Amino acid sequence: MIDASAQAAPAVRSGVRHRGLALSERRLLLIGLDVVAVAAAFVAAFNLHTAGVRNAGFYVPRLGTLIAVGMYLVCAHMADAYNLRAAATLPGTLRVVGTTLACSFVGLLGVFFVLPYRITRPTLLLWLPLAALAVLGGRLLYRRLLAADHLVTHIALVMSRKGLEEVWPEVSGHIGGLYRVAGVVDPDRADCAERLRDMVETRAVDEIVLGVRDDVSRDLFRGVLGCHDAGVTVRSVADLHEELTGRMLLDQLGHTWLMSLPMRGETSRVYSTFKRGLDIVASVLGLAVLAVTLPLVTTLVVIDNPGRIFHRQTRVGKYGRTFTLYKLRTMREGDSSLVWTEQGDRRITRAGWLLRRLHLDELPQVWSVLRGDMSLIGPRPEQPHYVEELRQHIDFYNTRLTVRPGLTGWAQVSHGYGSGIDGTRVKLAYDLYYVKNQSVSLDLLIMARTVLAVLRLGGR
Repeated sequence: MIDASAQAAPAVRSGVRHRGLALSERRLLLIGLDVVAVAAAFVAAFNLHTAGVRNAGFYVPRLGTLIAVGMYLVCAHMADAYNLRAAATLPGTLRVVGTTLACSFVGLLGVFFVLPYRITRPTLLLWLPLAALAVLGGRLLYRRLLAADHLVTHIALVMSRKGLEEVWPEVSGHIGGLYRVAGVVDPDRADCAERLRDMVETRAVDEIVLGVRDDVSRDLFRGVLGCHDAGVTVRSVADLHEELTGRMLLDQLGHTWLMSLPMRGETSRVYSTFKRGLDIVASVLGLAVLAVTLPLVTTLVVIDNPGRIFHRQTRVGKYGRTFTLYKLRTMREGDSSLVWTEQGDRRITRAGWLLRRLHLDELPQVWSVLRGDMSLIGPRPEQPHYVEELRQHIDFYNTRLTVRPGLTGWAQVSHGYGSGIDGTRVKLAYDLYYVKNQSVSLDLLIMARTVLAVLRLGGR
């Protein structure tokens, strides 16, 4: 769980502290290495392609290079290429780099038809392998540089023995290569604050991580405040987990977290207006696509399993209000019992399997988006009987109902499908992250990753 050697870390002179790289600094370094690699590969590809037909010397195509870098960064964010946990492993590095470059190549081929003299097909064919080698080289350099002990952020963990057994394992699996525990202080000890101050003064500590919920003794508060005033970062274990994983640590949420949420799930009127405008535009386009594809879809559904075309369900929306949701029927007629849908569910027809893979079964839901019962982006709406069951087992489940449910959401693009109580707890952790951090930039990121998921045929 915790490196035992951390307890015997060598003392350092009082007032001299270790300074590791913060996660934001690591991401900036990774982005910088990618930008240099992609730009250098494009310039090299351009000059290699034109060397035989141009008499001029070395040339830097500024606009083409800028477009290539911009396309790569957009695709990188869609593919979650700056997830530091993935960047720390070779399989994760190969996966995100491969996905990003493939997406970038397709996007740049589209640009070719608009700006054929800035980005040509031969240049792109040369750029792809050169960029792969350069980006992978940069990523390997990143891993080697940040493997150094002095660049790892050292933390002092304030947590009880019970917390170490029940809560910390959920966090510790994500800190490898990023954080190291320099020592542990039990908040229930009478000398907790004194030990914490001594640890900060005698060990190389960047941050203090509080593994307590809302109740902190006055003595501990004063000790932590003194460490903060001395220049040491103080944060909660829930905040650390949120930054590392993009989801909330449910067991550490208390009333102070609830009070920190945006009022009524809206950060501003400008944001809510933007989101509603996006909903209307997207729903109108979705209805147009549904109208065009409906004759073919109807034929497939009826031939495979005669019966209704649309499946209607009651779902729970914002503030617990119920509404009627429509989907294209993907299960056998009369065989939609109230149980969680599993991978390879036998109730799904062959036509239904295809519709789910292509996400076409979701199209009728745009009618609910147009009416305002749903939004394009938000937590997925559940059926009333599931909501009643989940409310009894999971704290803060109702909090996800403070925003409109969505066609897609942070839980869907980050975790995918999940069923049962355990699967729902994981999805709720992502949903609450969205409730807390909802913004235009996060919505655009979710939309981009949704498009990527659709192209991967990831429905079930």
